[in-house]
Amino acid sequence: MPHFIFRGTDAPGMAATRSEIRESHRSYIRTSSPECRVVAGGPLVNDAGDTMFGTMLILEATDRDAALQFLAGDPYSKAKLFAHTEVDRWQWGLGDLIKVP
Repeated sequence: MPHFIFRGTDAPGMAATRSEIRESHRSYIRTSSPECRVVAGGPLVNDAGDTMFGTMLILEATDRDAALQFLAGDPYSKAKLFAHTEVDRWQWGLGDLIKVP
């Protein structure tokens, strides 16, 4: 299956929202279906590493539509956390993919 990179940058003033729904987001991205699963990801942070300002995910999906449908169900997306998002198809070229049961 192809891979897709998602990058979302938080809207201004959304730190409290991010904090409030973070655990439901983390739980959601650990779900999978035959059409889509997250294989890597984490928060984007400032250089000091102490402030989150966005999210980056690598998804394995049957196609772009499956990736977009999965992302639309994320609690962060539902809460309109992001001011800007990007989804690009990505070809894995370096590093090992950790297989998750």
